[in-house]
Amino acid sequence: MKFFKKMSKYEQSNWKSGAVLGFYTYMLLLFINYICGLISESEPLTSGIIFWSGILVAFGYELVLNLKSKKDIKN
Repeated sequence: MKFFKKMSKYEQSNWKSGAVLGFYTYMLLLFINYICGLISESEPLTSGIIFWSGILVAFGYELVLNLKSKKDIKN
């Protein structure tokens, strides 16, 4: 029994793009948090906010790319 369907080539490509954007989101938020911590000695973002922001950006961008790819395939 299979729990997951096999990903197509464009879905794999879209996931890689989403994961890269999520990683850059992590780096940007960590940089902002670090700089604000150095300047004001208080961190504006919690680790939970940073974590969930990166996850949501990665999966959200993948979803948008998959929907766009499916729309392009149908046309």
